[in-house]
Amino acid sequence: MKQSVWPLLGAAVALTLLGVLPFAVSPAQALVPVAEIILNSSNVQVVHNPTPNTDVLNMSLNVTDLGEGGCEGGADDFIATGFSVLVLKGRCESLIGLAFSYTIPGYVTHHIGSATYGTYFALKPPGTVASKIVALTTPPNTCGTWQINFQSTGQDLEYLNTNQIALVLNDSDGSGPSCFDANAQIGNGITKPVRGAHRARH
Repeated sequence: MKQSVWPLLGAAVALTLLGVLPFAVSPAQALVPVAEIILNSSNVQVVHNPTPNTDVLNMSLNVTDLGEGGCEGGADDFIATGFSVLVLKGRCESLIGLAFSYTIPGYVTHHIGSATYGTYFALKPPGTVASKIVALTTPPNTCGTWQINFQSTGQDLEYLNTNQIALVLNDSDGSGPSCFDANAQIGNGITKPVRGAHRARH
């Protein structure tokens, strides 16, 4: 997986996308050539359904946050203070356009023994967003690593019709935004048979 630092997006695209990131940073910060959010792995699936506004986006992300010289009281904690994600068509060096964006402001935290995980559910009209995040072993000199499952239903993702995509991630502390090239699985949903239709007899 190729990681691209924000300046490679180009000044005009960077400033445009900063406007849709709730966890936005200033243009000066955006030019700092240090990636503090690492996307270790990703699995992205887009399901196109024949009925408008019923497409589904599924993502499985493994993310590490390096923080900014410290973990700053939870601002770099994806469970406590959430994260924002953009899904764009194209590659980080040659973005074509924005297909999806969402910010999770924080998860409801759960503890089972020594394990910590978070859950989130909200409306994203005309559909919904549901996510579960699990805290993994924290690598040395980082603020944490998390496994994130994310699903958004009832969306219009017709524009996202190529497997070459870019994911832009940011945390509430503005450690990003960081852009990562990824590949999406694009497929069609199941078309339900029309009621009353019968197989022709010969």
